Amino acid sequence: MKYEESGTENAETIIFLHGGNVAGWMWGAQVPAFDDYHVLVPDLPGFGGSNDQPWPGMAGAADAVAELIRERAKQGRAHVVGLSLGSSVAIHLALRHPAACIDLFLASASVTPARSLAAPVMFALWPRRWFWAALAKAYGLPADSVELFIETGLGISADTARAIYAEVSAGTDVGALAVPYLAVAGEKDARSISDASRLTLGGVTAPGLHHQWNIEDPQLFNDSLRSWVTSRELGAGLRE
Repeated sequence: MKYEESGTENAETIIFLHGGNVAGWMWGAQVPAFDDYHVLVPDLPGFGGSNDQPWPGMAGAADAVAELIRERAKQGRAHVVGLSLGSSVAIHLALRHPAACIDLFLASASVTPARSLAAPVMFALWPRRWFWAALAKAYGLPADSVELFIETGLGISADTARAIYAEVSAGTDVGALAVPYLAVAGEKDARSISDASRLTLGGVTAPGLHHQWNIEDPQLFNDSLRSWVTSRELGAGLRE
């Protein structure tokens, strides 16, 4: 599994786990803001620099992340930050390898069963460049990220996407989650995500924001994450 490593070598480690249509590059506004930490940013199997690897399932992806943490993180533990798919992997990581996790910051997490009627259409359009361009516009991505988003999406196997969709839409049992966590959903995210974050995870809201809110409002995301990892407090711009 390919990864980038940066920051302060002897500081606590933060590992950033990306969403399902992107790769580690999506954390471009977060990595430099946390250069006082030791930072790990993997491309999960099937994505970005690791797109030549088959998707191993949530459990397999969590095991791969746990191995990276054990090998590279300070004292073999990390603050785990995920968005969307990354939050799902983070939850599986905490359930399977709790000793590897200091805590979790779960952004835009999908944990309750939810099926989309648009999924068959999405998979039919998967190899179309214009589909990814339209998706970038819908996500509100900045202009300098659009081309990278398109190329990353075209590099993701449709079989990988189908397998992940099947796992995520089936939901995740978080009842045994013993690692401290904070769940945050954008106020304007899909109802299935915002409701699940509030009701199932006891999460909070990022006002006025959508799914990819680390890019939409990086300052709020960074401030909220720093409040959490330094003192386990709720960021000032979030709403209970």
